Amino acid sequence: MRTNKSVAIALEIAGSRATVAIVDRRGQIRHRFYAKTLWGRPAAATLQPYLRAVEEMVAYARSEDFSVAGLGVCIPGSLDSTSRRALMIPTLPALNGFPLCDLLEAQFNLPTRLHVDVDAALLGEHRFGAGKGFRRLLFLTVNAVVGAALVVDGKIERPPEQYVGHVCHMLVSTNGPRCSCGKRGCINTLISVDAIQKMVQRAVRRGEQTNLIQRLSNREYFSPQLLAEEAGRGDSVALQVYGEVGRWLGAAVIKYISIFEPNLLILGGGVLSASELLLAQVRNALVTHSSARVCSMVEVVPALLGVDAALIGAVVPLL
Repeated sequence: MRTNKSVAIALEIAGSRATVAIVDRRGQIRHRFYAKTLWGRPAAATLQPYLRAVEEMVAYARSEDFSVAGLGVCIPGSLDSTSRRALMIPTLPALNGFPLCDLLEAQFNLPTRLHVDVDAALLGEHRFGAGKGFRRLLFLTVNAVVGAALVVDGKIERPPEQYVGHVCHMLVSTNGPRCSCGKRGCINTLISVDAIQKMVQRAVRRGEQTNLIQRLSNREYFSPQLLAEEAGRGDSVALQVYGEVGRWLGAAVIKYISIFEPNLLILGGGVLSASELLLAQVRNALVTHSSARVCSMVEVVPALLGVDAALIGAVVPLL
């Protein structure tokens, strides 16, 4: 008997390249292409590598006798769900306000859905990952910025207006570093990748010894994974950084849970997925430092889909 050959095509715009993939109804990626991101170009030129990659993927899918249900696109920014356009993509301003869904539907004659990347990641985790079977899910991710998404009964829920698109500006410490929004102590200034790098730099300026300096001088790039490796080896600076990040993350998570009241909290992104140490610190904060009963009852788990969460989640509404 033939297996079900219904699939959807996902386009994830992120970093220095975009990923285009075929995703089947089990959430499995059957094939993928990559397309280079062109910065500083007009919208048409910016989109050209992505459109070529999607065209190749559609052709490949049909050559394999797949039935393509539609296209799912996720972006690193914010969107207007009514007009199905990106409001702001910080790295690609040429696409701000561009009718991307309309263009893709016209060119490929396939229904198209547009998502913010953190929303797409949570949809993927809800359908195929750590959130299966839970009604109310909160997803927290930490990479370049702190992001969050909430799913209720399988649909993205828009939280109170003051938190939409601004979860990275949750106030955690009134004496913290100055944020780009003008306030001090926003969570993004305390636990993002940039904040972690600054913690390491401060430790080095204080004269503290760390193997991180040796590795960086050997042209390794700083990353959450590199920090996690050194923490696992007992590097004092790496452990000190994790202690500080864990403290602020625990305080922020207590606030997030009090606001969104999830049944399950999923932690994802490069920083949070790099080490079990942070996961343990968050769990401990909820048990020992929270006076809210709802916090002590929420289970905290790592994301299961890894870097493919947003790619898979972008096509969930189509499968």
